[in-house]
Amino acid sequence: MQYEVGQLIIGKVTKVKPFALFMEFDDGVQGLLHISEISDSYIRDIERYGTVGDELKVQIVSIDESNGFLRVSLKKVPPAEAYSTHNNNMRNAPICEEGDFQALQDHLDEWIQSTLQEARKEEK
Repeated sequence: MQYEVGQLIIGKVTKVKPFALFMEFDDGVQGLLHISEISDSYIRDIERYGTVGDELKVQIVSIDESNGFLRVSLKKVPPAEAYSTHNNNMRNAPICEEGDFQALQDHLDEWIQSTLQEARKEEK
């Protein structure tokens, strides 16, 4: 198969690392979905987006001319065209828009106090 930058393709996750999902595409072509290309939001656990065996629709960001290795993006796939076999009950959970930290700002003091109280209890 001939691949082009910007093309949407479906690949299978073959390996998971804290920083990326490694993928395989048609004809055994390999690729990498870096954590920075999954979401603009903070990602605590990459396995919320894919585990070994899952299929994801991604967009090709770049192609290494020397070996055909694909760098792909999940966040660039239009929502109407998104596809994933990953079973994630958090997939449709609301996320903050980029730069929207109001919820954090509203609750940070409360969370800090709660954590300090728990730590003091454990010390006793």
